[in-house]
Amino acid sequence: MMPFLFKLSCIMLLKKGLHFYLVLCLFAVYLINGLLAIPRNSVTYDEMDHWSYGKRILKLQPQKVYPYDDGTDMPIYGLNALPRAVEQLINPSLSKTDGGFSDIMHGRYVTLLICLLIGVYIYKWSKELFGKWAGVFSLFLFVFCPNLNAHAALLSSDSYTGLSGLITFYYFCKFVTHSGWKNFMFFSVAFSIALLTKYTLLHFLPVFGLLSLFILLYRRSLLKNWKQNFVRLAVFSVIVLTIINIAFLFNGCGQKLSAYNFRSSSFQALQKIPVINNIPLPLPVPYVEGFDVGYHMTELGAGHPLVGGKNYLFGKFSTEGIWYYYIAVILFKTPLPYLIIFLLLAGVCLSNRKKWSIQSSEFILLFGLFYFLIYFSFFMRVNGGIRHIIFLYPILYVLAGRIALVQWKQNYRRIATAIFIIWSLASFYFFFPNLISYTNELILDKKRAYKIMADSNLDYGQGNFSIESYLQKHKDVQLADTIAKTGNFVLGINDYVDIYGSGKYAWLKNFEPVAHINHCYLLFNVTTVAVDKNMNERD
Repeated sequence: MMPFLFKLSCIMLLKKGLHFYLVLCLFAVYLINGLLAIPRNSVTYDEMDHWSYGKRILKLQPQKVYPYDDGTDMPIYGLNALPRAVEQLINPSLSKTDGGFSDIMHGRYVTLLICLLIGVYIYKWSKELFGKWAGVFSLFLFVFCPNLNAHAALLSSDSYTGLSGLITFYYFCKFVTHSGWKNFMFFSVAFSIALLTKYTLLHFLPVFGLLSLFILLYRRSLLKNWKQNFVRLAVFSVIVLTIINIAFLFNGCGQKLSAYNFRSSSFQALQKIPVINNIPLPLPVPYVEGFDVGYHMTELGAGHPLVGGKNYLFGKFSTEGIWYYYIAVILFKTPLPYLIIFLLLAGVCLSNRKKWSIQSSEFILLFGLFYFLIYFSFFMRVNGGIRHIIFLYPILYVLAGRIALVQWKQNYRRIATAIFIIWSLASFYFFFPNLISYTNELILDKKRAYKIMADSNLDYGQGNFSIESYLQKHKDVQLADTIAKTGNFVLGINDYVDIYGSGKYAWLKNFEPVAHINHCYLLFNVTTVAVDKNMNERD
């Protein structure tokens, strides 16, 4: 019986065809890349805080114990704490002495597996819109996207936002196209989950609110079907509030606005309004407190000790938002072949704009894309790196599937496809497994990438393993000291550009790096004459 079933399975697999195996292969490559990258990147700056909160969530303790460390953390991190919980159940006496580092590494595998769904939905949606080969093309963009893959291998919510954002848009478009309570319920649940990944996605409220208004006006059903619209809004609100409360274990749900100890001036101003300050909020206390802390950190601005380093771009610092910051990091951190595809996509979209409907998936996705680009460009005071906007990439990859519909001469298509694939793979694996530091070929001299950007765009703390290995192999090199001396030194990019303003390594500022180590550390060769000259200049 077993040999027969095996032969039957083989025959069925053989009948699947090239398309099936390409898709299967791409998903396999995504997983293999992630499995290889996870143990080779050290724990980043924020992962310990995320892990700590996730652990407390599993212990049914959703309170924000450390306001600024826990502030914007979400219950989603409880998923990343599951491997440790399973270990503890298997071995109740288990006690670790590594400070949680091994648990963070294990938690990264959860992110990797969950974010596989980004590829599933990108492929599924692109295939539905533009055909099966468009789906394969969009999936390829995801599998070899350095930015999404960099954060899918971390204990972080940045890739979760890409997944939850994409699924929310998917089911909203399904509901707009096919209507029905099933699609509406899926959208409502997806929307709720999105609000539990990052506070940034609270902007889904105006995004989908405006889209819904536009579509209802377009259909002339805003007032005509007001009862149905009201019922849907009520059901949507109940689902969202219920899921958020469940995630935070209904902790403090119903507390009055006046009872909060807000930090942000905006929330404090709300408390002074007599009409609303005694209204019980239908949200859990930790969720509201986290939103308040996040808003307060935005008010404090970049460079404040409670927030982090100053905004840094093109060698200059700012405590205010740099309006072209995210445009610049997209330009330098998106693979050049992808940028070419996006330019082609823009041309295709403009040439087909007359065929668009306000109800089309293309319009809805582009509306969301431009909303967030405008918001992050002009209304964000803290520019925290491309990781804060990587949730926009899945949207772009779905839309990019339209390129597959463009009619090219067969020979041109084959040549262009071959060049695109080879270039994309070479660019991706040149940085792998340190994809956090990825920059495209617009920065040819990688040791000078710090002149363009820093922070989590290049140095997120992921390079500790590589620098330890380098120092073991090169005994004549040492970590840079705060005191000027001669020799060969390595220093992290963030410390060299001094985004935190400590001035500890100011003596090295007049020295240019001679090389980089793993794209996030810089190597310096300091001579006696150079040190003396540098010190004299400072005196």
